[in-house]
Amino acid sequence: MPNKPPNILLISIDSLRSDRLSCYGCARETSPNLDLLAREGVAFDNTFTAANWTGASLASLLTGLYPTVHGYTNKYYYLDPEFITLPQILREHGYQTLSFSNNMYVSSRTGLDKGFDTFLYQGKPESQPGDHSSGESDWYRTLRDAVPMRARFYIKDWLDQSNKRRMLTRDDGACATESAFLQQIGARQPDRPFFAYIHYQEPHSIYFPPYPYRRRFFSGSHWKEGAYLKFDHMGYFAGHVGFSETDVRHYLELYDGEIAYLDWRLGRLFDWLRRQNLWDDTVVMVTSDHGENMGEKGYFWHAFCLYDKLIRVPLIVRYPDWFRINERSAALTQTVDIVPTLLDGLGIDWPYSRDCQGQSFLSGALRTAVLTETYNPELMVDRWLNRRKDLTKEEFRHYLRDLRAYQTTNHKLIRASDGDHEFFDMNADRAESVNRYTSDAPYVQQCESGLQSWMDAFTPHVAKSTHFGFDKEIWNQMRELGYA
Repeated sequence: MPNKPPNILLISIDSLRSDRLSCYGCARETSPNLDLLAREGVAFDNTFTAANWTGASLASLLTGLYPTVHGYTNKYYYLDPEFITLPQILREHGYQTLSFSNNMYVSSRTGLDKGFDTFLYQGKPESQPGDHSSGESDWYRTLRDAVPMRARFYIKDWLDQSNKRRMLTRDDGACATESAFLQQIGARQPDRPFFAYIHYQEPHSIYFPPYPYRRRFFSGSHWKEGAYLKFDHMGYFAGHVGFSETDVRHYLELYDGEIAYLDWRLGRLFDWLRRQNLWDDTVVMVTSDHGENMGEKGYFWHAFCLYDKLIRVPLIVRYPDWFRINERSAALTQTVDIVPTLLDGLGIDWPYSRDCQGQSFLSGALRTAVLTETYNPELMVDRWLNRRKDLTKEEFRHYLRDLRAYQTTNHKLIRASDGDHEFFDMNADRAESVNRYTSDAPYVQQCESGLQSWMDAFTPHVAKSTHFGFDKEIWNQMRELGYA
């Protein structure tokens, strides 16, 4: 390791698809601060996540391993202790490690707190089941929940007219995370480098940013905004509801507003690091756990498919000692490559470097293909059905399958456990609109062989016990995020 190792700031942004950032081609100015970060570093144009949902994806991000290998999947919401995480490795090499999570898939209950000296959820120490440390009494919560959500938001907007600063605190944890980050880094041990990992919840649905940013791109009336506090992706997938072109436009406008809001928060955080003279001594990496479907190929939200809008994510890296300035890279990269790249830069051996897992891109990406996995989401659908008695499992039957996407620069194979495979020519058909799967086609056979060789190299993880995972109370909290 170098005598003076750099600090590391790793940021993952929930549900952020790359093409909604201005630096990745969005016509709206959604991300001026991330655009500046890209100009000061490298923006990777072909980065893919390892899974299409948060838990498995972030377990891969923090281990450098694919879901089949680390075992945190739709069937087992936990990272078993035998898998070494990035913060564990860095702590062993002298780093002070801090995590700021805004999603319960990253928590002590899922094993993703391993290796962190400090672990905060929405800016505070993790609360335990039954802990109502927010100060809200049972009668207050009952009274609050009796008021329709739409009415509550209009009341808050009216009350906030006299307090503009308060408007900008009504988010999904970004404000509290910013305050906690400044406090924790400001009070850090100055003789130790820090590794800080932040997972932001914005722009995850429901797409409804704080008021000023809610109006940034929204083309409807103030009264119309309230209609989009509801995002019935469950009913949509079951075929009970549909979204009009106007609905899709408004959802996307609000989604872009969420991105613009978070970008503003990131700008404040980056400026603070500059003022503290930490900026040039810190490796900054920004990526996402997965993208988001907005009606493409009939899909919304983030489930049930492995199309590019869902699995292609941004990756922006700044640290001039390791990477060039103002560079675009078209090379294939994955979020599993972040762990080996950071360790490569620090001169630390990684135990999985020869196991067909993540690959360092420090000296240039060497990948010829990327892999994304998702397992049968039956447990998720079962939770939806517990919440929605108007839906039936039969309405989701065709979604209950394992999927793996194997993608090269030119071609993409999606292999499905039900035999409904897909193959796309990514040069001629970036929208993945024409399925060209034919089992005897040479290009298809090449991808089939590549995928099979990859899977043959894996040792699938078998959990040694049934971990408690999330209890009923935690799933009830996650209902507000649409997960349960």
